Amino acid sequence: MVTLDEAIQEIDSYIQSIIQDMINFRAKRLDASIKVLNKLKEVMDTVLYTYRIGQLYDKAIKIERPAFKQFDIVKPSLQLKYTGSKTRLYTDSAYIDVPTVPVFLFEPVSSGYALMNASTEQIRRSISFKFPITTNIAEEPDMENAYGKYYFPDFSGWSFQYTESTIYAGKKITLMGMIMSIDKILVYQYYVFQRKLTIDGTEYLFAIDVNFGKVIATTTTVQGQEVENVEYPCTWFEFLTDYPGDVSAILYGNEYTRGPLQGELYVRDVLMVFFDSSAIMYQLN
Repeated sequence: MVTLDEAIQEIDSYIQSIIQDMINFRAKRLDASIKVLNKLKEVMDTVLYTYRIGQLYDKAIKIERPAFKQFDIVKPSLQLKYTGSKTRLYTDSAYIDVPTVPVFLFEPVSSGYALMNASTEQIRRSISFKFPITTNIAEEPDMENAYGKYYFPDFSGWSFQYTESTIYAGKKITLMGMIMSIDKILVYQYYVFQRKLTIDGTEYLFAIDVNFGKVIATTTTVQGQEVENVEYPCTWFEFLTDYPGDVSAILYGNEYTRGPLQGELYVRDVLMVFFDSSAIMYQLN
């Protein structure tokens, strides 16, 4: 007759035997995995590979073995067949037939013309006319925000024309801590930009003349010394309009309101002076 303690002891021996078998199995499995990896490394170290240039859309290096081939993937090709009229082109010893095209005359654009048009477009995009948002204008604005309606002018023409103006002779403006008294403004070339807009049923003209030249002035230095006949490169903007209402000109990010009436037009003059690598703008009237 087996007692309870003897049965428990027998069961414990079976459990210990099973656990020991599991430990031995895992140890043998780990040892087998190590041997397989070592064998694979040994084979990889001794096998020879063939290198060739294959195609995988673009050229690529492919590695192959005798039992492992790689296929090339190439871009699909497409053939077109021309069925229209042809023209024969001759060389010294042969000819080829090519599609017939209309004969045309190509006239290259001169560098001066291209430079002038590039310059005018840059200026045109840097100036505009600004109206209050409530202004009744028939034409749609080129840009609109909470501050107003904006219209870019159109380029109307240009000319080389030398003129001397003393209209602002004696006008004093500050220049980097100095005082500049204008003697005269010399203009060598000018561009004209303008736009006609219909406001409350009436058509009005808005124009900006851009005059390139230099200003001749007498400069008083910080020490109080006067220097005569000093020349500064400048651009003279003339904002002209026959519109009596609220309108401003935006000139390179600076806003200038409609000027006083001179004859039939309201005129606002603004001078941009170039000094010490800086451009400084002044309202002259």
